[in-house]
Amino acid sequence: MNAVARPWIGLCFKLLALLALIFAFIFFMKMQEEQSANDKLRNQGVVSRALVTEKEQDTITRQNSGFSRRSSGSTTESDIWVLMVRHVPKSTVKYAEFPSKVSEANLPVAPPLSGDPTKDSENLGVMWVPVETYEKTKVGDMLTVVNTPWDSSAPVLVSEVEAFDASVFYPRIAVALLLTLLFWFIGRKISKASVLRGIAAASTIPGTAP
Repeated sequence: MNAVARPWIGLCFKLLALLALIFAFIFFMKMQEEQSANDKLRNQGVVSRALVTEKEQDTITRQNSGFSRRSSGSTTESDIWVLMVRHVPKSTVKYAEFPSKVSEANLPVAPPLSGDPTKDSENLGVMWVPVETYEKTKVGDMLTVVNTPWDSSAPVLVSEVEAFDASVFYPRIAVALLLTLLFWFIGRKISKASVLRGIAAASTIPGTAP
């Protein structure tokens, strides 16, 4: 390995370690965010039956900031699958009561359209669902959904809340932390070897040896 490049290579590995640590932190925060959202639905959510009134596949565009003021960044596009539903955002059935105390057949459903846009809008909901759910769902289907007062117009499938498992994030966090240690160890070893070679080289210069 080139003696001049060795310190820079060591620094690169240490930067890779820092990047892996940042990814571990991102995975951890994402896990906390999803766990918090799921807990709110379980603890404060209400359940109702939702009638699918419309399906739509769309694209969402995200603007990524550039690294400098002169850089405008980049944009990324992602497909989303949307279901428009009519549900009961002010249902009296709590998530904890379903289905032990209230069966699916007894869940409240949205009233028929009245023709009053203001009144009818109170029962409108928009759901972003996985493509698998989108493909197997038809207009006219009834879904069991849950929402909280803070996301009344964005209900979530009860099945998704029940299936949530934060442990899926553990392997990602573990791999990121393992890479952090590995890259840091390699970078430190390379940097240390570079220092030792530098000391050894300096000791051969006349007048530097004791």
